[in-house]
Amino acid sequence: MLAGDPALDFVNTLHWREDREVDFLPDYRALVEWSVPAALLSAGACQDLLNCASASPDRADEVHRQAINLRATWRSSLDLNAGGNPGSPMESDVLRRELAPIFAISESLLRVEQDGNHMTADFLELPLVRIGIAVASLAMIPAGRRIGRCEGDPCGGYFIDSSRTKPRRWCSMDSCGNRAKVRGHRERLKRAAQAFTCEPAGKAS
Repeated sequence: MLAGDPALDFVNTLHWREDREVDFLPDYRALVEWSVPAALLSAGACQDLLNCASASPDRADEVHRQAINLRATWRSSLDLNAGGNPGSPMESDVLRRELAPIFAISESLLRVEQDGNHMTADFLELPLVRIGIAVASLAMIPAGRRIGRCEGDPCGGYFIDSSRTKPRRWCSMDSCGNRAKVRGHRERLKRAAQAFTCEPAGKAS
């Protein structure tokens, strides 16, 4: 988790690795397991959800589909607002429409949690609701946090830029930052080699 906010870590689960796009949330299990290090679910809730998903696989697949749709809409909103004023709300009617039914779920889900019955199909929607709250919190009430975008090509991942001096450029120096430095070094060597071969040969004395 490198983004500094679970809402951005969520959108970064569709990521580029070595020139190919990788989806780190291919199914409901991956969604639930990702939510634990993202601090959206406890390990105990994770296991309860996986048990429940085994009993209601179709419902689990539907929750996963909704999460992937939210991720796509959230990324589109971020792309549209890239480079905007720090801390300004990301107004998006499409994002609001995507979040509305997720928040409608929360009331019935709260009753499930209060009853302590973690084996109902409604309980499967817990990670979706927690993600929706994280997205809404950052999108609508950004609290002055500046969202940066990785300059790695073709990464484009998002992160909270809390740097005090020059803006943060990479999602991670160990990955995109290091690749950019290696690429820059190779390009400098290539230009130097081309310049050397293009120089006219000196006259013989």
